[in-house]
Amino acid sequence: MSMGRQTKKDHRTSSLTRKQGTRNVKQSFLIVCEGVRTEPDYFKAFRMTTATVKAIGQAMNTISLVNKAINIRDTEQKKKHYYDQCWVVFDKDDFPAKDFNQAITLARKNGFRVAYSNQAFEYWFLLHFNLYRGPLHRQNYADMLSKLIGLPYSKSEGFGAVMYNRLYHLQSQAIKNANVVLNEVSNGNPAMEESSTTVHLLVEELNKYI
Repeated sequence: MSMGRQTKKDHRTSSLTRKQGTRNVKQSFLIVCEGVRTEPDYFKAFRMTTATVKAIGQAMNTISLVNKAINIRDTEQKKKHYYDQCWVVFDKDDFPAKDFNQAITLARKNGFRVAYSNQAFEYWFLLHFNLYRGPLHRQNYADMLSKLIGLPYSKSEGFGAVMYNRLYHLQSQAIKNANVVLNEVSNGNPAMEESSTTVHLLVEELNKYI
């Protein structure tokens, strides 16, 4: 009898360990950004409960950023540190269309997903307020956002987190607007699809683990 009770106890302990282990498994994200402050600060502000996020800025763009991201990912793997999702975040700005499109292709071929913006990341912020269609130069973004959020828009350290918190209640609308725009302009040539963004695709992935 005592042996039977011990077996049940062992079984319960084993089951509990397995369940606990399942709860402790988290999704991991590597997010390599062109911007050194706004984008990393924004993505770090997501209140993750079942995922870990490593968001870093590299002050690089397009192809050089993608190559750096691949190097970071590969170096981490050599240390037995693997990421479930790897993303690069960069803008069209005034970079040549060929470089922008090649960077997207290079990233995807190497297992990265791409959160790009044409022209710049702040277009994603603007979509929280309105469905902006067509060319919209990034020089206008800051003034537009300042009026919309009620304080001067800034690229200073930590402001990306401020934007996340201020815009969180409008996020679902931004995702909807981004999808509408992308569906309207998408023709296989992202460099010529102004204005557009795929940042919402990354946001949707992160939201699964909040």
